[in-house]
Amino acid sequence: MIAAATLLSALLVAAPAAAQDQDGWTLTEASGALIASASYESGQSFVVRCRNKRLDVMMTGVPTESGPQTRRLEWAAQGGEHQRQTWLNLADQPMIFASRPAHVARILKKGGMASVRLPASSETAQAHRYDLPLPSDPDGLDQVLAACETRLDDPRDDLIEIDPPYERPGVFPDIWQRFAAPQYPNSAMSAGAGEVLFSCIVAEAGRLRDCRIEMENPPRVGFGQATLDALPSSRLRLGPGVEPGRLVVSRTLYRLD
Repeated sequence: MIAAATLLSALLVAAPAAAQDQDGWTLTEASGALIASASYESGQSFVVRCRNKRLDVMMTGVPTESGPQTRRLEWAAQGGEHQRQTWLNLADQPMIFASRPAHVARILKKGGMASVRLPASSETAQAHRYDLPLPSDPDGLDQVLAACETRLDDPRDDLIEIDPPYERPGVFPDIWQRFAAPQYPNSAMSAGAGEVLFSCIVAEAGRLRDCRIEMENPPRVGFGQATLDALPSSRLRLGPGVEPGRLVVSRTLYRLD
């Protein structure tokens, strides 16, 4: 992800305020990737990238935090839909990655005003809000989505993410009653480490159903399947904000000791 951040930061510096100059996504090809970006005079940018059939959605110009943890983001977009989303922090960089990039890309495609709020955390004392008008012409974004063969609609988009109460800002509650540790895949021995982001629908008694891999790094070496194999034995702690029918987004880290 660090290499991606370096590349995208350079692209955005080279073409600032694109969204202010024209009502469309700026399309760029670089290092084998197709990138659609919308940049703003306030310093923020949305970046949607397809490389090797993998879709990434990033927001730049946000307060930096030191850890590689997840960050919660509150979003109000076209049509008045409000939702909380799980994003990934890039340590010490003013950039966050969408944990469900296809879902966020479909929101960006609708246009209108995106009102984004980053709540206060243990490292960021104040909440930050950004009101960013999205391009009304989605052509450039459509080309990136087509390159990654991304669906233009998905019923899963209508699900609400879990929203357990926070005891302290930036400290995510322990939502797992039992998290079954996946086996390190033999096919990934040469990788040494890996990361998987997954989403599941919460079912009765804290069970998980309809799980899918949202991101696998490195891809196609077995980390995703190992995670899916372990999830049926995992259980969530049900409670306020963690109810059946909601969506849970979480991450598994692999390391070969």
